[in-house]
Amino acid sequence: MLNVEVVVVGPLETNCYLVCDGNSCVIIDPGDEAESILNALSNRRALAVVATHLHFDHVGAVKELTERLGIPFMAHRLDWELKKIFDELATRWGFTKPKLPEPVFVSEGSELPLNLRVIHTPGHTPGSISIIGDDFVITGDTLFAGSVGRTDLPGGNMDRLRRSVCGLYRELPDNFIVYPGHGPSTTIGEEKINNVVIPMEACLDGSGSNSYG
Repeated sequence: MLNVEVVVVGPLETNCYLVCDGNSCVIIDPGDEAESILNALSNRRALAVVATHLHFDHVGAVKELTERLGIPFMAHRLDWELKKIFDELATRWGFTKPKLPEPVFVSEGSELPLNLRVIHTPGHTPGSISIIGDDFVITGDTLFAGSVGRTDLPGGNMDRLRRSVCGLYRELPDNFIVYPGHGPSTTIGEEKINNVVIPMEACLDGSGSNSYG
């Protein structure tokens, strides 16, 4: 059984996750504070760094971690293609644009270390992914407790986001824990009923399938 630990990092309080099986871990969304993440990792072995999307608050510590740990960085190609635009966004908001290593590209169905699996969930960004474990999903800024990610930033698209969220509702069991990019965890079943932006009833017109691979 995989263990999921959260380290809240950076000025936007991003949830960085350590998904571990014994002494082996995958680091997801290291947005800032590499030292805090390394302290949480302790003497365990990191296998990879994965980004759910490439906004600056989710990747700020990627370069330092990959260099110090000697591990690959994984992300979706569609977000990498918008890297310069995302860099401009960081600068516009008064943050330092992150320097990122060339990623190993992942897409719908890609298998990550520790038998984690990728679902492509565009909408917040074109290359947003969610990461599936045995009884949980890490959703980045696609799905939050009670809400969803914004779509008014470059590459955002509300229709695609709705399809992605509806795809998660349909594919995953109600008892799956949802670990979002910011804020508290929730469950798929809870969000189907109580999400104020995209509840399950918003998916019942038949257009909520996720066809973006």
